[in-house]
Amino acid sequence: MYRVLQRLLFCLMCWLPPHALATCIVEKPAGHDIDSPIPLNTGLIDIQLRCNLNSPLALSFPLDIVTNPRIYTTSDINIVPLSSARAAYLLPAGDYSFTLTVHAERARFLNLQLEPIAQFQQQNSLHLLTISGFAGLCIALSLYVGVLGRSLRNEGFYAYSSYILSAGFFFVLQEGVLKVLLPHAAWLHSISLKLVFAGLTVYTAQRFISKLLEFQLILRRWEHALIRYAGIVILLLGALAALLPSPLNQYASLLMGSLTVVAMVAISIATVYAIVRKIHCAGLVLAALLMLLAAMIFRVYFPHVSEFLHRYALIIAVTIEAFLLAVAASEKVKRLQKDKIAAHMNAASDTLCPVLNRRGWEDAANRLLKQHQRDGGFLVMMFIDMNDFKKINDQHGHVVGDNALVIMAKILNAQCRPQDIVGRLGGDEFVIMSHCHSRNIGERMIERIKRRLLSLELRIGEITLPVSASVGAQIIDLPHTDLSTLLHQTDMLMYEQKQQQKVMA
Repeated sequence: MYRVLQRLLFCLMCWLPPHALATCIVEKPAGHDIDSPIPLNTGLIDIQLRCNLNSPLALSFPLDIVTNPRIYTTSDINIVPLSSARAAYLLPAGDYSFTLTVHAERARFLNLQLEPIAQFQQQNSLHLLTISGFAGLCIALSLYVGVLGRSLRNEGFYAYSSYILSAGFFFVLQEGVLKVLLPHAAWLHSISLKLVFAGLTVYTAQRFISKLLEFQLILRRWEHALIRYAGIVILLLGALAALLPSPLNQYASLLMGSLTVVAMVAISIATVYAIVRKIHCAGLVLAALLMLLAAMIFRVYFPHVSEFLHRYALIIAVTIEAFLLAVAASEKVKRLQKDKIAAHMNAASDTLCPVLNRRGWEDAANRLLKQHQRDGGFLVMMFIDMNDFKKINDQHGHVVGDNALVIMAKILNAQCRPQDIVGRLGGDEFVIMSHCHSRNIGERMIERIKRRLLSLELRIGEITLPVSASVGAQIIDLPHTDLSTLLHQTDMLMYEQKQQQKVMA
């Protein structure tokens, strides 16, 4: 029976991991297991630990609230620092005590973590890969939106680029990535530097959202000023927290955290109002803000609920927010481009007929002249004038005359290719310019339009109008830069044809 129990105990020990029987306790400042959070007061803190380890393990802890960690031993035990984003040490096997000295910059809890070397290295590598990927994403998104902002010359998009870069650098500092590259640059791990970038992140985010959703237009002046100056105050508090001595810097940091939450709530409310006012992309911005606000509240007011969420919730929220805001920026660009094109089309289109107005046609014709200079070929230019149009207005009224012009414009569009430009200079005068690769194509086009306009019957309501038009046309093979000269020459050709038609009549 004894041998059976001994064999079962042996089998059970075989199934346990090598460190299962290892023990490590905190003797000072309070005797408890190493897995329990250690309360810290600000200043220099000595943490005494006693370990009885079966095999070497890795001891690590974050550097978000402590700096300048040191290990002191009273024996010949050699505790070696490990390369990590966290403060990390290789604890050898054996029974021994040592003192961990840290400088606490905040009165919070310190979480020590003891784990096998392989597990520590795997988690450290995954952590570095994750934060590096996040930093790369921030750089890519900032460049993408920055290029969009440059194309539109909109400073709001530059604010997004600054926001994402600031957020990326803040989390790179916060998560100790630079500690691996520059292990002896202690100033890179200070809370003061992190607070500067935290304030810059909040300020640039506020600037971007205000520009994107046009707060200056939809909010009252004092409401917009309140949001704007809140961002400026947060930026200044971040700088003050870096410059002021303790404990004043702690008060500035706490005020900065609380004011940031208040500012985010105010921006969220303003975004809801932007949704009510049907501002484009406001829904995407609100979703991003609510996610970020929840992560910030969790980080500031519930830091002890979950170490994982305390450490990564804000990073996850900022990553999703960055994507949502990038999508919102892209949609904003599309909307602006669409509005710009629509405004250009409205400015270039004739108010009555479905063709270009004089300004729009001249702009398009000048571009076609440049294309002809570059590519060669032949330009066809036609000047069309309706015969006896004044009689139509006098006999049937201007409404019938306007309908006749609209029908004439539709006929000309139907006779031309999509790349040809058709315009109305005013009254009953129309112009056409076309780029052709051969003279024969141009001649056929002129003949087709002349034959079509020689005799028309337009049905307008109950009225049937016999209508004709005179067409002056020329084919241009040599490059020209003076559109007005070409237009005058073609007008004279149209006048000659009109006179010939009168003589023949």
